Amino acid sequence: MNTQLKLNKATMNDYPLITELLIESAKWLKSKGSKQWNGILEGKDNHDTKSAIERGDVFYFTMENSPVGMCILWNKQSSWDQELWGVDKSDHFFYLHRLAINRHYSGQGIAMKILTEVEKYSKNENKKEIRLDCIADNQVLNKLYQDAGFNFYKTIYQHNAGEQIADFNLYKLDC
Repeated sequence: MNTQLKLNKATMNDYPLITELLIESAKWLKSKGSKQWNGILEGKDNHDTKSAIERGDVFYFTMENSPVGMCILWNKQSSWDQELWGVDKSDHFFYLHRLAINRHYSGQGIAMKILTEVEKYSKNENKKEIRLDCIADNQVLNKLYQDAGFNFYKTIYQHNAGEQIADFNLYKLDC
């Protein structure tokens, strides 16, 4: 039995799987009282997932051939990233978005394993660092990123995320 996590670059054939993981996570967030990712449940795709797949920016992870999670690694800044981090036209960074865990694997350390694989992949791609943002009041998510070695950079206060106005913490991990 192979319990090692495997990183897979998504193709358009994987789009239904990616969509399912995103919707599942959005429903779970909503059940916890969060407005985060509500747009997904309304049919909005702020990350233009199809185009991101075509660019090679979407990854899913498997264990024993079962999908356990996914993420988006922007090679270039989105307009959202530019708002939070300032404009950077270099290709020195990955911007991590939409880390989603298959709820059947929740609580098994999958998110930490995914972040480890993302770090390895980023090093292989010669990136200087991985950058991400997360809702400042989500203590579990902030702790996950800190435990994975991400360093707190700063907080952006009262930022309009469309779904809500909230504080966002920025983190980065040197590769």
